[in-house]
Amino acid sequence: MLVKDFYTIDGKEAQEDGAVVYSVSLNAAHDVYKGHFPERPITPGVCNIQMIKELAEDSCGRALTLTAIDRCRLTAMVTPDGSPKLNIKVQLVDTKLSATIFHEDTTYMTLSGTVVERRD
Repeated sequence: MLVKDFYTIDGKEAQEDGAVVYSVSLNAAHDVYKGHFPERPITPGVCNIQMIKELAEDSCGRALTLTAIDRCRLTAMVTPDGSPKLNIKVQLVDTKLSATIFHEDTTYMTLSGTVVERRD
């Protein structure tokens, strides 16, 4: 789970359409940025996807497994220096997940996929 030290949830707001918009802050000192990349840290796409999954779990109160990604589009680089504050909108309808990572006028990533409840 990344939430412990990769990012911090600063707030969340439920929307009328059932979506939840989270405000998060990235931890620029996290080890992932030392390897990706030391001189110009960039958040790996897989970390963006993991944040989305974790926030979807928070929004519905259940552990989830992302079983399929139907569409994932990275439109701008998420960096701990240039974009340390993000908004992440997640919406679950049955098993369908849609999400957008954005801040102000910049959209960083959109994703749609399928999730199932995880049974440990």
